[in-house]
Amino acid sequence: MVAEQKTRDVQAELRKAGFEPVRGDGSHTWWKHPGGTAIPVPDGHRSISPGVYRKIKNAITEATRRS
Repeated sequence: MVAEQKTRDVQAELRKAGFEPVRGDGSHTWWKHPGGTAIPVPDGHRSISPGVYRKIKNAITEATRRS
């Protein structure tokens, strides 16, 4: 089961996977991988819920699989 994650740790994980923040949209920031995968990350809070983190992990897996 996926647990709640610190926003700072999730951002570090995205950077390590090659994602870059491209634009802010309110309390979210869009992160894009050079391969084309993009995902919004709610960075207006200290933590990210398990469901959202699961979607982010799936995006990371998809992006690294394409590369």
